[in-house]
Amino acid sequence: MANHTDGESRLRRFAQAFRREAKPRPDLATSLMAGLGERRRQSRFAMLPAVAMAAFVLVAGLGLAFGAMELRSLGHPSPTPPVSLITPTPSPSPSATTSPGPSPTPAGVAPTSVPALASIQMVGPRLGWAVGSHAIFTTTDGIHWTKQFASTEDFVGVDFISSTTGWVVGSHSLLGTTDGGRTWRQLGEAAELIRSVHFVNATQGWGIAGGNAPLIMHGVLIPISGGTVVASNDGGRSWTKLNGPRDPQSVCFSDASHGWLAGASGIVYRSQNGGQTWTQVLQMARSEPGLHGWARVECAGPSGSWVQWAPGGGAGGHSPYVVYATVNGQSWRTVMAEPGTIGNSLPGVPAGPGSYPGSFSVVDAGDAVFVGDTPPANAASSMIATNGGATLKSTGSIEGAWQTFDAAFVSTSSGWVLAVSINGEPVIVHTADGGYHWSQQLILPRPPAG
Repeated sequence: MANHTDGESRLRRFAQAFRREAKPRPDLATSLMAGLGERRRQSRFAMLPAVAMAAFVLVAGLGLAFGAMELRSLGHPSPTPPVSLITPTPSPSPSATTSPGPSPTPAGVAPTSVPALASIQMVGPRLGWAVGSHAIFTTTDGIHWTKQFASTEDFVGVDFISSTTGWVVGSHSLLGTTDGGRTWRQLGEAAELIRSVHFVNATQGWGIAGGNAPLIMHGVLIPISGGTVVASNDGGRSWTKLNGPRDPQSVCFSDASHGWLAGASGIVYRSQNGGQTWTQVLQMARSEPGLHGWARVECAGPSGSWVQWAPGGGAGGHSPYVVYATVNGQSWRTVMAEPGTIGNSLPGVPAGPGSYPGSFSVVDAGDAVFVGDTPPANAASSMIATNGGATLKSTGSIEGAWQTFDAAFVSTSSGWVLAVSINGEPVIVHTADGGYHWSQQLILPRPPAG
């Protein structure tokens, strides 16, 4: 620091001395022009040395002045203009009140209304996540829930493969975590908005992107038509469009090779090569002409799958649905149907637990739990399916729950359901005996009207 100051002082003294020695007379230009006037009668060639001398002195004076200014600025350089760095996928802060940073918005229409609790997943009997409008919630004991992350964005889906690694689908972005949700990072989007994802390990995952009129149906955002199948090999940082069946709505994989897909046409497809090719394995009940249905598929091992199909339509407080299941990937069972509508055309098929398509959760290839929605009854009835859907058992009801949004069961006894109470409050309820009894674990304020 002392050497720098001493050098700067010497430069300043040099500049001052230089200006005293080289400073031209104030009337230099006038004197030169007067001299030139006395020589007008001389040859113009004879005048050239004087003109050149005047120009040289003027230029030298200007140069010395500029040099003095530059010397005065030594030791005090001008600040460097700030540089803006654009990060394609900024990482959200772990703060529970920080929103993810902006990213280029892919094509597609976001859902118009997202419930406060829209999707839930449990990783074992104690650890789980629930997402919805503007928030991510978590539990570490299976009882108490806390807000882990808050945002201005709506969240419509959640997918965890372990206690640390998971993904959350937002209405406009995809988030990922590798530390159990303590921090969330914004990942890549496909060419069109991602609607749902399903990963089998930390790098390999599949999803549905794009499509029209997306509906939130029991934990999954489903496009009515125009969707595409996409895949990622880098944990969701980038996505590739796959060739697949027309109008896919829901997809899942049990490992890197074996997957299932259901679409708007009421057809279920199977892939055994990571989604490179698909084979039709089931034609579900057909929709009436002019109606648009939706389908949700859940994997249950390499050869097992459960599918809920809602072909559209309905009357008198009833909305048709049918549930199908396979344990071997070859033969399918029609497990249940809504009795007041489509069930009339499926003789011998047992009635489902509600008059509307409800929430369900697959435990394994042979077992699943269904929670039926029957809005006029102000209660959601539960039903356990075992033996590949061959055996059905009605248990209890969630009193005051006129609508459910998703369910997560870790066994046929223990499970969690997202619902709306009779007072319109979003709630998480839990059962430890297969649905005979339910207890409330989280109650959120009732959303404002409108």
